[in-house]
Amino acid sequence: MAGHAVLKVFAGFAGALGLFSFLPIFAITAVYALEVLVAFIQAYVFTILTCVYLKDALHPSH
Repeated sequence: MAGHAVLKVFAGFAGALGLFSFLPIFAITAVYALEVLVAFIQAYVFTILTCVYLKDALHPSH
């Protein structure tokens, strides 16, 4: 949620600067890349935790 708010603020800066909007556009790209990276890390952690919990549920003696 916070990343989307930051993107809206930077997009407002890009609109206000007009011709010199390359810095806010670069910042938008960087924040978006960070959001995608965080999404992949969250998916990886969720997958690993699911595998661990399923292993413990199916093989409780180990």
